Amino acid sequence: MVAFFMARISNGNFRLIDSDDYFYTAELIKSFNYFSSTTDFIEGVNLTKRSFLYPLLLLFPGFLNDYLIIILQTILSLFNLYLVLKIFRNLGGKSYKWITFLIFLSPSIFINTHLIMTETVVTTLILGLFLLFSNKLNARRILYIQLLICCLVFLKPAFYLFTIINIVFFLIYFIKTKTFQFSIFIPFLLTLTYIGFNQQRTGYAHFSSIQNINLIDYNLYLFKMNQQGVEKADLWKETVYKNAEEHKNFKEISEYLEEVGKSEIKKNLIPYSFFHLKCALRGMFDPGRFDLMTFSHEKQNPSEGFMQLLNKKDFGSILKGLFDYKYKIVIILLIPIFLANIFKWLFAFNYLWQKRNSLNFRNGYLILLFGYSILISGPVNSCRYMVPLQGIVIVIAVLGWEHFRQKKSSTIK
Repeated sequence: MVAFFMARISNGNFRLIDSDDYFYTAELIKSFNYFSSTTDFIEGVNLTKRSFLYPLLLLFPGFLNDYLIIILQTILSLFNLYLVLKIFRNLGGKSYKWITFLIFLSPSIFINTHLIMTETVVTTLILGLFLLFSNKLNARRILYIQLLICCLVFLKPAFYLFTIINIVFFLIYFIKTKTFQFSIFIPFLLTLTYIGFNQQRTGYAHFSSIQNINLIDYNLYLFKMNQQGVEKADLWKETVYKNAEEHKNFKEISEYLEEVGKSEIKKNLIPYSFFHLKCALRGMFDPGRFDLMTFSHEKQNPSEGFMQLLNKKDFGSILKGLFDYKYKIVIILLIPIFLANIFKWLFAFNYLWQKRNSLNFRNGYLILLFGYSILISGPVNSCRYMVPLQGIVIVIAVLGWEHFRQKKSSTIK
């Protein structure tokens, strides 16, 4: 962690393109313009793109102080590693050398710690949920779980739909245990309130403008690129936004983009669903080429990521994009990281399969949360999106390895 911290200090590049959005929102909060209204499309996108929680955290240690933010995230990330070891010990794990080995082969954990992004804080929330579910549920722990879910939603807008799943699962739990806690509705009610707040500001009911951005600029664009090639995908996106100019304000343009997205998915339901699922699962094994590239002083383009390259239609373009990058050492480093990713997920799934008969409601909730995290990322899923899950995956993978070795020893004897 210290080595990557020093490397990032030397590099001086603490921000990705998305980082600027968080600072922009922090500026809006600081000036109280966050509560203003607009009908302009660009202003509306910027106003609602990022929710308020992480920008508030940026304001807390000292406004726009990159170094202090990174130091605090480093401390939090070290605490996250402590939680990983604590969870491993609580589950009866013994192979600490394997935990260490797999953490070293997961550099995305360290790289994203020292970028001004939400991954480190989200990791803390995921680990906190895992710890809470590892104990017997009571009213207090259920309340804490709901508060963590609230934080998760307002850090990562993609999780806002999980509030519905959260209610359904806990209602099933209450029916089985003949108990009830009203606190399970808190995340959903806050989500609805925030959607209403955004509607009041812009006239369009939505949680985040990133919904339509991801739908058009990434999910469907990458689908078109994979099916028809880069040129046709570019032409399609250009046409969509050109037609959007015929609409007057943020509400009308957003409704148009939403309708276009839904229409395209309905017309290509089976191939798009397959593409979405394939990319989501493929991203689990992403070795993190783009993450390693952030150590260069050049301005990075997310389309340079390895998972993005794989979406191109022709194999020649994939190879050209991969080997054109001047820092060839990055490609060499990706090999052991990729193999470690295969090991982690293989033994994690194997362990869950072996323990399938002993899985309970609490395990099911966490598995669903993990599955939601992976599937909701869809075509843009990559190493960075998997960072919050890495600690738990490593723990389960090592437990799976221990179980495999133990079973193998028993068979030999």
